Amino acid sequence: MTVFMWYPLATAFYHSFTQWDGVTTQWIGLQNYSTIFTSGQLWLLLRNNFIFLLSIPGILLISLIVSVLLFEEVPGWRFFRSVYYLPTILSAVVVGMLMQTLFSPEGAINEALRSIGLGGFAQPWIGTAPTAFLVLILAFYWQTLGQGVLIFLSGLSSLSTELIEAARIDGANWWQRLFRIIVPLLAPAISYFMVTNIIYIFIGLFALVYSITRGGPGYETTPIDYMIYVKAFESGDLGYASTLSVILLILVSAVCWLQVKALDLLAAD
Repeated sequence: MTVFMWYPLATAFYHSFTQWDGVTTQWIGLQNYSTIFTSGQLWLLLRNNFIFLLSIPGILLISLIVSVLLFEEVPGWRFFRSVYYLPTILSAVVVGMLMQTLFSPEGAINEALRSIGLGGFAQPWIGTAPTAFLVLILAFYWQTLGQGVLIFLSGLSSLSTELIEAARIDGANWWQRLFRIIVPLLAPAISYFMVTNIIYIFIGLFALVYSITRGGPGYETTPIDYMIYVKAFESGDLGYASTLSVILLILVSAVCWLQVKALDLLAAD
């Protein structure tokens, strides 16, 4: 813990107050922090992370619906259980390269649109910010669905089927049973899913962004963790990258703490 966690954390905090290129170190105080907060770049990075955060409720709902359908053993449930989990075991780089190939100007998506007479909708999907975000979110959804289904199926297996059957007998439809019975009972699993994916949004998007958009066009799809890489290993400004890392640590800790507290309050109610 000391070697692989606390020492790197302490050195990153120290170097956030320096101009450091990996060899020479010069103490500059709060200059890095001042530059980050006044240049406007941090707000662009936070906006990009926030866009990804807004996508989490969507994959949460999709995972819940798929999990309940598999739990109810709809036709073909064994086959689909395997299919939904397969993308989870793939490397994020593999998923990113697949999406980049599919959505390239001459990729399968544009070719399919042209083949059915919708060539006017064909476009460089990764070349513009709105559609590049859609591709990144699609990759995130595709890779995360299996994880969500596994978590919620585990939670569903511990629920009493008698309660769900009683609601069915009382006339509750499928959606009412989902939102009024299953969702409240799955609060711990939902909490775990939300916390882990919020952390992933802030510190785990690097591989997808690197393999699909490289943060472009410009910095329009660059999250904070990818900017840390750019500043450290492409620009050589390790002091600035350390400052971004410290800010990211504080931000993720605060967001997760607030989320856990909010979910605890909801569970208490």
